[in-house]
Amino acid sequence: MRLHHKSLCHILCGGAVVIATHPASAAFVEDSKASIDLRNFYMNRDFRSGTGQSKAEEWAQGFMLKMESGYTEGPIGFGVDAIGLLGVKLDSSPDRVGTGILQSDREAPNRAQDDYGSAGVTAKAKLSATTLHIGTLQPILPVVMRNDSRLLPQTYRGTWLQSKEIEGLTLDLGKLDRVNQRNSSDNEEMTAFNGGRRNIQFGSQTSSDEFLFAGAR
Repeated sequence: MRLHHKSLCHILCGGAVVIATHPASAAFVEDSKASIDLRNFYMNRDFRSGTGQSKAEEWAQGFMLKMESGYTEGPIGFGVDAIGLLGVKLDSSPDRVGTGILQSDREAPNRAQDDYGSAGVTAKAKLSATTLHIGTLQPILPVVMRNDSRLLPQTYRGTWLQSKEIEGLTLDLGKLDRVNQRNSSDNEEMTAFNGGRRNIQFGSQTSSDEFLFAGAR
């Protein structure tokens, strides 16, 4: 279920009169929008073989609040976006953990936490058809893509410059330094490799605080 609102004004002010007649702030408020996504997620993985855990089975409820402002008027427009994520456990047990939809308890790794969440803010600026985003990012690019296949989406932290000055051509340039996994509430260094033959060379726990990307589409 998704609830949409035309502006942050309606959410934050409850319909009260807001002074937003100054040219520098009119577009910032009028072009603002917010949405609340509710996601109910159940997952069952039956391993069927081996002597270890027989299956992973969990059920959870997710809440995702997204708020996007417009841009201030002028040669360079400025704005801000925000996201809030919350996951609540509905069903899990020590012998059924590991679906990836809940965060593990720090004191008892074989148990899922009752709830977990995170929040992020993104500052943005726009000049003509070029935008700059700094803060929490959810890129969908050939070289880096957020994972949204579980209860809550994966997010990154970094800087992303995108230009569409030339018609039919999009240029991307950026740097990421942290990742918040889909079942985590912490911004962590990124894992360079997560399996395969490369682990032999680099090690299974190799991580990095710098991922640079550039491309044209």
